[in-house]
Amino acid sequence: MTDTEPARLEGDHGVRTDRRRRSLAWLWTAGALLASVALALLATLPPVPPGAAAAWVEDGTFPLTWAGELLFFATLAWGTGAAGALAPRGAGTSVRGTIALVALGVALVAFVVVLLALGRLVYPVVAGDLAADTVVLLASVVVGAVHLALLGLAVAAFALPVPARSTRARRTIAAVTITLGAVFVVGSYPWLLPTWLNLVTAGAVGSWGVLVGVAMARDPGRAVT
Repeated sequence: MTDTEPARLEGDHGVRTDRRRRSLAWLWTAGALLASVALALLATLPPVPPGAAAAWVEDGTFPLTWAGELLFFATLAWGTGAAGALAPRGAGTSVRGTIALVALGVALVAFVVVLLALGRLVYPVVAGDLAADTVVLLASVVVGAVHLALLGLAVAAFALPVPARSTRARRTIAAVTITLGAVFVVGSYPWLLPTWLNLVTAGAVGSWGVLVGVAMARDPGRAVT
């Protein structure tokens, strides 16, 4: 082996590592965008009207079904991207990075709960229509899980250090992420908000995911955590 061989192998390994991190960053971005669309679909649903639960499910079949389908792929993509992007490197993950990873994990688990409730609402697991009380319970589970997911995303947005190459860029990104985190906190009470504000919250989820994902893809060699 020549003297330059170790350096070449190390360079090839670095290139492969950067490609892998970019792929994980784009998975993060795709997952966030899918989750954003799913939350927007749920935001279009009106409250369950008393005495007309079955009609509410029937009228909302499209958003209920597609919100569940999109959340399934969002959870897979976002979870994979987060597991790779926030994985410990070198000396390990920082406290802020660990908090962000756990908070995002809580949000993804909440998405799974939403998936289960939506699946029971939309798909006929057993023969017969759902009772009105069951529909109300499942709808409440969806709202409660969305509340938990948005609180988890808020903590992740506040805690996650986003990579940037300059001090000015870091400050700008920090200001944007704090603002988006505040939107998540407000939006975590969807039953108190008008439809347009819930749609804004859904858009904020996608915006934050794109911001972090693009930052990671542009600078894969810089540790996120």
